[in-house]
Amino acid sequence: MTFKMQIRKYDKVLFFFFIASLIGSFLIWSFEAQFDEEKWRTDPSRRYKIADDLIDSDLLIGMSKPEVLDLLGEPVDLIETEVDLINYKIGAPPSFSKSVNEQLVIIFENAKVVEVFRIRTDE
Repeated sequence: MTFKMQIRKYDKVLFFFFIASLIGSFLIWSFEAQFDEEKWRTDPSRRYKIADDLIDSDLLIGMSKPEVLDLLGEPVDLIETEVDLINYKIGAPPSFSKSVNEQLVIIFENAKVVEVFRIRTDE
């Protein structure tokens, strides 16, 4: 009899953690913004919300510069350095500390995208 009660308690605990993980996964999935070309172009100050999906999906990797410019539009900052790159301002995410701006940096080698990342700059 006590063995059956222990199994039931164990099952209840497992069931609770299973349901909690399902709810947590759903909430993370539902609030994670997916890259959308229209959102990117129409709301530049909130690009930070969709930049992670753009980076994580490797959507830009292997694209040529004209393809990237066609998808994302003209960059705000044209940086001329030894490294072939373009830079997009993606806005300032909410923060309790000092204000920071974020930028999306796209690096090209042999005319193809090889790396995409975000950087933060203090205002």
